[in-house]
Amino acid sequence: MIHESYAWKEDLLQRKEEIIRFNCHTELLKEEKSDEEIATIHIEKGIFYTAFIIRKLLDCKSKLSDEADKYALNVKIYNAKKHLDIINKYADNDTHDWNNPITKTKQGRNVCNWLIHSFVFMFNYDEEQKKYVSFLVSSDNDRNKYIYEITFSDWIKYVDFIASDDIVELEIKYDDKHKERICTRKKRGIESVGHAIKKFQAA
Repeated sequence: MIHESYAWKEDLLQRKEEIIRFNCHTELLKEEKSDEEIATIHIEKGIFYTAFIIRKLLDCKSKLSDEADKYALNVKIYNAKKHLDIINKYADNDTHDWNNPITKTKQGRNVCNWLIHSFVFMFNYDEEQKKYVSFLVSSDNDRNKYIYEITFSDWIKYVDFIASDDIVELEIKYDDKHKERICTRKKRGIESVGHAIKKFQAA
C-alpha cells in the first residue's frame, strides 16, 4: 500500500522527462558525451519504472480516479509465427506477422502488466527522426501468441494522465460479501495532489 501518492506521481514525471531527454540521441551525444547504448538503457529503465509505479498506484484502489482505472491505449498486435524460449528470445523479421497488425485499445493496466512480466522487450527506431518511436513487448504468457506495440507518444500521454490524476471526491461503502470497505466512485480532478474531498457513505 502506498501511503502518499504525491511523491510517486512526481517520480513519474521525472522518469517521463528522462525518457524524452535520452531519446534525443544526437543531443545526448553532444551534451553528455554518452553513447546510444547508455541512452537506450536509461529509456528502458524509464519505461519499466513508470509501468511499475502506475501498476502500484492502480493496485492501491484509492489513489487514482475511475478514469485512470479505465484509461486505454491504442495497441498494435502482431501474431507470433515462431516459438520463443530462453534460447530464442528476440523478435526478428521471421518471428511475427509484421505485415498484418491488428489495432485495438487495451487498458493501461494490461500494458503495465505486459511490461512488468515481459519476456520480449524491444524498441522501434525511426531513422529519419533519429529516435525511438515505439516499444514492443510480450509477456511470459503471451510470448508465443502475440507481441504488442505501443507508441512513445501514447505512453508519455498515459504517464502524464496518471501523474496529474487527483481524486477530488471519493465514495466508500461497506461490502457485506467481502466484509470490507470498497471504493464505489472516485471522481477525477487535476488539482493539487493530496487535497481530495472524501465522502464516506455507509452501506
